[in-house]
Amino acid sequence: MTPITGAAIPNFFRKPYGPGWALVGDGGYNKDPITAQGITDAFRDAERISEALDQTFTGKRGFDAAMEDHQRTRDEHALPMYEFTCQLATLAPPPPQMQQLFGAIHGNEAAMNAFVQMNAGTISPAEFFSPENVAGIMGAKEAAGTL
Repeated sequence: MTPITGAAIPNFFRKPYGPGWALVGDGGYNKDPITAQGITDAFRDAERISEALDQTFTGKRGFDAAMEDHQRTRDEHALPMYEFTCQLATLAPPPPQMQQLFGAIHGNEAAMNAFVQMNAGTISPAEFFSPENVAGIMGAKEAAGTL
């Protein structure tokens, strides 16, 4: 029998810029690859950094101010997926409330589509797991009489 080999991936956020340099994607913050968001993060960061640099090069804002805004926006956008990814990467069974939500998603096409969108990074986990959205999913399951 072949031994099982695994690897631990460090999860972190770091300052994504400094004098003469900027980091995108995994360079600026890294999370386990289980949600496959790395290239999406890199493209998003590159676009936002190019906007910040445009503001700097056109004299609209200073480098530090533009890049501080980029970092704040990146962190606000990335943190919900980061937290979801870190929890998912433990490979532990989901908490009971999450299991209940997954059961309610089953058979609800709109909820299943939203869950896939969240995993694809097109909507934020903060939006998907918002109390209003979860209540809607659970309510739909309850109204169907299957909860």
